[in-house]
Amino acid sequence: TNELISATKKQAQYLALQNQINPHFLYNSLEGIRGEAITAGLNSVAQMAEALGTFFRYTISNVENLVTLEDELTNIENYYFIQQYRFGERLNLSIEYDCDKAEVLKYRLPKLTLQPIVENSIFHGIERKMGKGHVCIRIETTPKRLIVTISDDGLGMKEDRLRELNEKLNTQSFDYVKS
Repeated sequence: TNELISATKKQAQYLALQNQINPHFLYNSLEGIRGEAITAGLNSVAQMAEALGTFFRYTISNVENLVTLEDELTNIENYYFIQQYRFGERLNLSIEYDCDKAEVLKYRLPKLTLQPIVENSIFHGIERKMGKGHVCIRIETTPKRLIVTISDDGLGMKEDRLRELNEKLNTQSFDYVKS
């Protein structure tokens, strides 16, 4: 059993090392693509490679789980920039504040809370819609809560599916932490 434990430990160390190398390979590759694009005068390709590198760096970096709302919204804006290469003028994003913007941007929330919801709005709401689509992020607070509402003017969903999702959401509550 000592040999089995030793082999398992070595495999875990190898996987940990592999997971450290892969992000560096990704960043270096994207930086190489960016450099080649700049040399060739392809500025839009260079900007997209840079945005993709920044997005992945934020997504897979091993920093603390709680991030500021400002960091989370910066990641959303970077994600939106990347999506504009695909959707162009068809996609619009706005962020609205019903509170003190400077204060609320310091609030902390779990990392990658918002981006998957924005991604769902784009791909399940806007992508199949004819014409332009709009995703809106609305930020407001109560004395004890940060309320972030993400909405879109996409295709929507059936009433029973909406009711099912709302029931799941209503059973969970997330408090924010001030920095």
